[in-house]
Amino acid sequence: MKTENVSFQSEGLKISAVLHLPAQANPSCIVASHGLLSSKNSDKYVALGERLSQEGIALLRFDFRGCGESDGTLEQSTVTARISDLSSAIQFVGSHPDLKNRIGLLGSSLGGYVSLIKAATAKEVDAVVLWSTPFHLDGIELKKDAEGMPPLGKTFMRDLKKHRLLPLLPRVSNCLVIHGQADELVPVDQAWEIFHHLGPNKEIHLIEGGDHRLTDPGHRQRATDISVAWFKKFL
Repeated sequence: MKTENVSFQSEGLKISAVLHLPAQANPSCIVASHGLLSSKNSDKYVALGERLSQEGIALLRFDFRGCGESDGTLEQSTVTARISDLSSAIQFVGSHPDLKNRIGLLGSSLGGYVSLIKAATAKEVDAVVLWSTPFHLDGIELKKDAEGMPPLGKTFMRDLKKHRLLPLLPRVSNCLVIHGQADELVPVDQAWEIFHHLGPNKEIHLIEGGDHRLTDPGHRQRATDISVAWFKKFL
């Protein structure tokens, strides 16, 4: 297993990423999308990359524009822009000489929301896993960060009105929904809304006592185990 610091372009911006490569040749690859104000270096994505590599699957974790080490500003990091960044990440994986053309998406919170939108239109996506993902983003809790970072601007909220999951979900297949029953930001009924409208081959797993970030090590381990099994089944 090895990791590589890589980058690619998205609408003229440099997007910073890390690629986890297993020892096996030509592996499938998961593209991991972080949440609203998170980054590719979140502990859960690092751990997922290591675990998936042990299972013979590659993982690409990247920073959306305006986040982490990528170019751009947070004000530029709308849902539309994040869809473009994810599209560029998928193109990077598809053109990588050491990766097989079998791609899965894993997204947490807003990253899951963006992954669903992309999966509905991307034929190259073979499986999707969602952690703590909202059905809609109308709640004020998503306008500010729990750690006191500045609220998102009007540009983000105007752009948000362009995006609704409901008409897209029936076109998303091979999708696993994971949600903490005690999620303090995204109510668990939103996970059920997503699940009920998905296309074929779907499952939902609720983690008793799990919060939005699945901060309890046991909860996160459970989510990781279920996610790995899902990708091994469909990739």
